[in-house]
Amino acid sequence: MNSAEQIVIKKPQGIEVRHVATSDDQELRKLVSLPMTTRGLTLSFQREPSYFKASQVIYTQIDSTVAQDHSTGCLVGCYNIGLRPCYVNGTVMPFRYGGDLRLSPQVRGKAVLKQMTPHFKTSLKDPDFCQMIIFDDNIAARRAIQSGRLGFQYFDEGLIETLTLTGFKHAQFPKTLLHAKQSIDLSKLKRCVATAAHIEQMNAFIQQMAAYYNFIPAYDFAQLLHNDPYFQGLTLDDFQLYFEQDRLIGMFGLWNQSGFKQSKVLDYSKKIQTFRPLYNVWAKLNGRIQLPKKGQSFKYHILHSLLCEPEQLALHDTMLRDAFKLSKQRGIDAITFTLSHKDPRQRLNAYYKGDVLVGMHGFLTFEQDPRAQFDAVRIPFLEAGRI
Repeated sequence: MNSAEQIVIKKPQGIEVRHVATSDDQELRKLVSLPMTTRGLTLSFQREPSYFKASQVIYTQIDSTVAQDHSTGCLVGCYNIGLRPCYVNGTVMPFRYGGDLRLSPQVRGKAVLKQMTPHFKTSLKDPDFCQMIIFDDNIAARRAIQSGRLGFQYFDEGLIETLTLTGFKHAQFPKTLLHAKQSIDLSKLKRCVATAAHIEQMNAFIQQMAAYYNFIPAYDFAQLLHNDPYFQGLTLDDFQLYFEQDRLIGMFGLWNQSGFKQSKVLDYSKKIQTFRPLYNVWAKLNGRIQLPKKGQSFKYHILHSLLCEPEQLALHDTMLRDAFKLSKQRGIDAITFTLSHKDPRQRLNAYYKGDVLVGMHGFLTFEQDPRAQFDAVRIPFLEAGRI
């Protein structure tokens, strides 16, 4: 049992703050799936059949805290600041990512988050900060994190955006975006599906990309051969590799996470419910995401390790077009990926059809600003399936 597991903080109102236990799985699934209404849709972000199983693709070491109401036995709050190995300034180190911040509606405004803060401070060690992403539609979390009233500080790194791509505005890559740095002759590009023989090259490629990007997870793709939970939902043949002669220059994986994470529609506003069939006809004709029936989930593939040199815009576009084609062949008409606004590839999103979700990327700490530790030249890399 580690030090975090031994911390139990009891407060008035019958709230106990403690480290998570395996027996909390069902209650955690209830808490993280609490309905959220946005733009006329009531959504539930679910982790079925297991919260812990779903968390294993985000963290290699889960470090989750819960708040339990002893009058009901229910969990009323949670967060996770687990660890995963990442390339930081080109070197592999344990890196914390903060996620799954949830408060039950009946305790919001009752200082439960403040009660959880001492546990957060004690757990936030080695490193003494955590990376965090808060999307623009999560107004409550943004206010809580940025207020400064809880004792920790938030240091902003910049904007990121997740695009759920459903089509292309141009039949081909816009030639006006070509420039001298893009030296790859796409006509000589070689593509193939990854096999066990490519694993060493794939691992080396991730290390090479760490010269351009910060916070890339330090992948060992050999784990795909052993059904490692960090790669659940993926196999080697989900990965496409791109070669210039014998040099690996680009890759992505097509990741279906529906076996452990779901974005389910619980309800629609009366207006959207009435016009949903007509909208879906229009969406299909115009390359937009279609709205599922109530009780069903949105379907999309998440792109894993979508990587090439940041200035190779034509290669990036080629990979996205290939990914979208492969996704449609597998019966899913949308692909999702996340890019920093500091990434040159992000500018291409303006040429694609789909839904964009913008958020802020930064770091939480009780200590000094961690941003000075990071090479400002390297571009933040965000793995959409692990945030």
